[in-house]
Amino acid sequence: MRVDDFKNACRISAEELAARDPQAVATAAGATLLSAPAGFQINFFGRPVVVTAPEMSVAWRDQKPGEEFSLTDAVLVLHYLNGAKGFPPTGDMVSYRQIPGGEFYIKAFSSRAEIPLAKVFGHSPGLLTKAVAAMGGEPTPGNGDEAGRFRVLPEIDLIVMLHHGDDEFEPAGQVLFDRVIGSCLSNEDISWLGSALVYRLMGVARSLNQ
Repeated sequence: MRVDDFKNACRISAEELAARDPQAVATAAGATLLSAPAGFQINFFGRPVVVTAPEMSVAWRDQKPGEEFSLTDAVLVLHYLNGAKGFPPTGDMVSYRQIPGGEFYIKAFSSRAEIPLAKVFGHSPGLLTKAVAAMGGEPTPGNGDEAGRFRVLPEIDLIVMLHHGDDEFEPAGQVLFDRVIGSCLSNEDISWLGSALVYRLMGVARSLNQ
């Protein structure tokens, strides 16, 4: 998507959100309803985000001077608020391919998220575990050689999983999603959310290696 496409998606989602009952939205999404200024607060990748009415502008609650909230992340937050139906995480984790319709976009998702995950972490045992801990994730033993679980939105858990490479096999990475995700986000949003987690982990890995 181009920048203009993301801006348009934000505008449409903001208009839809502004027209809805705020209390119903907050209850369904696991968000906090704010009064001064009016809007919502939710955790996104463990960091509080404020969506301020009536424009439904999106920003980090603790946003630093000069820091911006990315358009792609803003679209995800707004789409989540509009799409959440109050279903709690199920604990049933599935691959992107197992999400209804996911098989049609698996190649793009793999190149955007799972291949970079394997390239960055696959030949550096322990690096993913360190990055997961630095981002506040939960280690999940028994999922590949290294793995971590994240509550990326109030009702959505993701797991990143890694199989190390060796002389015989290339490393392999995978992102798993709580099955509930299909009830509130589109396949494209799910793809962007999975890649957003991977690229955050990659950024942490770069800082750990410095």
